[in-house]
Amino acid sequence: MRQALLLVTFLVGFALLPLHARAAPGGVSGVWLAPDWLLPGTRSYTEEEVRRVARQTLESLAGEGVNTVFLETWLRGYSIAPGIRTERYRATVQPFHPGVEGLPVYRHLDWNYRVLADEVQDPLQIFIDEARPLGIEIHAWCHAFYWKMDNTAVMLPWHSGESLWNDLLASWLRREAARLEASPAADGATPSLLNEAAGLFDRTNDPRKLERILDRHGVAHGGSPLGALVREALRAGAQEPGFLLISSAEDPFPAPRNRLLRPVYLNPEHPEVARRLEGALLNLAAGHPGLAGLHLDHIRYPVDGQGLPEELGVRSGTYRFFNPADPIEMERYQRCGEILERRRAALTALVNRIREGLNRRMALSAAVLPLYYRERDNGRRRLSGYDFACQDWYEWKVDFVVPMMYEFNPYVIRTLLTSFAEDQQRRFGRQPIAVYPGISHLQLARSGALAVSDWVFFDLTLARDVKFEKQPVESLDFEPE
Repeated sequence: MRQALLLVTFLVGFALLPLHARAAPGGVSGVWLAPDWLLPGTRSYTEEEVRRVARQTLESLAGEGVNTVFLETWLRGYSIAPGIRTERYRATVQPFHPGVEGLPVYRHLDWNYRVLADEVQDPLQIFIDEARPLGIEIHAWCHAFYWKMDNTAVMLPWHSGESLWNDLLASWLRREAARLEASPAADGATPSLLNEAAGLFDRTNDPRKLERILDRHGVAHGGSPLGALVREALRAGAQEPGFLLISSAEDPFPAPRNRLLRPVYLNPEHPEVARRLEGALLNLAAGHPGLAGLHLDHIRYPVDGQGLPEELGVRSGTYRFFNPADPIEMERYQRCGEILERRRAALTALVNRIREGLNRRMALSAAVLPLYYRERDNGRRRLSGYDFACQDWYEWKVDFVVPMMYEFNPYVIRTLLTSFAEDQQRRFGRQPIAVYPGISHLQLARSGALAVSDWVFFDLTLARDVKFEKQPVESLDFEPE
């Protein structure tokens, strides 16, 4: 019943879309689509059930002129499809061994997949095959460096399980527990906590189970157990986990933007993080015949400045001005600039390596912040969330980007689209990267107010990641509205 309700909720908006709003020939009329909306993890599914839901959904979208679907494929360090090895046109499913081979799969979408020559009949391949006769392209929507929310109350139960990152956390916990045990000044209770938590992450990253471990050790967590665990380790003298972006020892994963959600981000500069992510995404692309491309989301640093040195005093993504007459302020400004340049280079290198490893017939695209080039510092001695994101996509070897313009009015959208085209013309003498606005209001496409035929729709009223009826909306300076 819930599955049918979610399907109807998602598609009802498209039933109102008139013919004149459909994409022009060769244009993109796209939607972001998450399996959670159609195949929630309240139970397991069979190939036949997934195929039926895929066919019904895609037929409805095709009937309303949609020709491109960005299917959420990689999130929280796991996938809706397994790792696949293809040799001599024969495919085999790889077992998952963290950091070695294979991919962890969404538990309720994991079954004994049939193999037809070079096709593994997993959920991603099913959507690709069902979309092909309808003229719809499937792009694998992949979240790069966002891992999860450190908020037990808002996370859905089926969002815990095996992850590509769990073993890195377990290894760090055991390593620091051993180091603390060898230190005569260390608190003897902390290594026991870290070792018990490491055993949990060998199996799952379930925050409710982590809360029970913390409760047994008398550690207050306030519904944010991973932050509490890391805080206890750092207080005891542990070294920071290099693969995660830590804000401070006392508040590792803060929630300054909307005062509730505590996102946990991986560190793009960490070699093992970059290696694993690149390998996972390229495996998904190579193992699924007919996939149109990879679509990168959260291919950025947190807009709150998470992971910057604590002494720089960055606590949020709001604008911070540096006084040129103050030597201390200028030293901080220079240090921030050096770090942000290094971060921009790390993201650009990773995106471009993925492009080099991707079949040339596949598209590479990214969801991006819309005001990065307009609102970043550019020598004005001010820094904000746009600077901290380090999303310099003009330098990326992508085929197109989708700026997330959900709450922008049509004038702002048209102005930004013009500026992107003019900027690229000045830089490169052409526009090598196409730009398709990401919108959350179908009436913009329906009315023609955008003055473009290419757009991608995301329904903000559907809770993709957390149990909210509507996602929080950020204003232009990342303050909550």
